[in-house]
Amino acid sequence: MINIILIVAEVIVAYLLLYFLNKRFNLEGIYYFGIIATFAACIMTLKNISIMEISVPLGLGVTTSLLIGGNIITQKYGKDKILSYLLVIFLTALVGSCFLNLSGLLENSEYNIFANKSYSNIFKYNLRTYIALIISLDLSVYFSSELYYLIKRVQNKVIINNILSIIIIEFVENTIFVCIAYVADFALIDVILCIIFRYLIKTLIGIIGTIPLYIINKYNK
Repeated sequence: MINIILIVAEVIVAYLLLYFLNKRFNLEGIYYFGIIATFAACIMTLKNISIMEISVPLGLGVTTSLLIGGNIITQKYGKDKILSYLLVIFLTALVGSCFLNLSGLLENSEYNIFANKSYSNIFKYNLRTYIALIISLDLSVYFSSELYYLIKRVQNKVIINNILSIIIIEFVENTIFVCIAYVADFALIDVILCIIFRYLIKTLIGIIGTIPLYIINKYNK
């Protein structure tokens, strides 16, 4: 139960930060949010948590909020602005993962040895997770924007646009991330269950993200 409560807190913090940054800095605020949320995702996805005895990676709220940020850009500022957002996410994830991985490889000092070993164990052996995060984030944000734009051209309703794009794209994002990050380490049934549970949770978070998307589009002029 505590894991569910903490995920809810993560989602609230992510969406409030997205709202206030956009309100204060407009389009640039979403870029700033992309930097913060992507770097947070680089750290949080390294930890797995148990939900109903199924292991899923952390960072469910911050990664989903990046999709919502992309949908806000497409809805409010135009699809042509999404490439800059993608570049922000890609560079932040690439640089962040490189620094974290390299710092884990550096030789430890003899002082505070237990903390040093703990740090190295966290960041040293997760190159596949970093690659999965970089690929899945950029592809999902790009295709989410494209799908959102296509749905918007047919029927320009923010709620429907976001819900439909999230339902479809989250399946793609979860499949890519879990297969790259865990297929060599988990049993097939565990990989499938991880995809399903991660998809259900992140889809629900994405649907909730319709609220800040609607408010930002309607009131943040």
